[in-house]
Amino acid sequence: MAGGANPGAKDVLRSKVLAARQALPTEYRAKASLAMTAALRSLAVYQEAQSIFVYASTPDEVQLYDLMAAALQAGKTVTLPLITGPRQMEAVVLRSLKDLVPGRYGIKTVAAEKRRLFPAADIGLIIVPGAAFTADGQRLGLGGGFYDTFMAEKAPQAYRVALAYDCQLVESVPVEPHDMSVDMILTESKCLKVSDK
Repeated sequence: MAGGANPGAKDVLRSKVLAARQALPTEYRAKASLAMTAALRSLAVYQEAQSIFVYASTPDEVQLYDLMAAALQAGKTVTLPLITGPRQMEAVVLRSLKDLVPGRYGIKTVAAEKRRLFPAADIGLIIVPGAAFTADGQRLGLGGGFYDTFMAEKAPQAYRVALAYDCQLVESVPVEPHDMSVDMILTESKCLKVSDK
């Protein structure tokens, strides 16, 4: 759906897909997460990125902690979101997984005394969270608008990859003009390349 999407339609689809994701067995999520992050690490878009922007995953999401550790070990600059206001966030450098503490909305972030901002314009790769995705890269986010704003205004140059479970792939999502798409979607069973950027 293009144009002025019905916010209620977004909420209904978001709830449906997130319930399906939550219903996945814990062991399945762990195994699928490892497969997705291993697939990502094998791709040139990851290998060539000097800096990556990731999120500290919640238990239901694709687990990214092994990816963070591997990226740090490979000498990449790993950055995470820091919420600074409504629909606004910055990138902060993660030097060690030990620096993660509970933040806003219960999502882990870099401890205040360890925070160092990183220029969003220097990010090469963003791992984008979301509720649902289409095969052509459209994304239904989690409802806060943080990533849409960040990708459009602060890091438009970054290649955008979504790691999502197969159950998060849908035929269509309600799209509004400010909604940002992704360049690639990796699931436990497929790699959907949308754009070379």
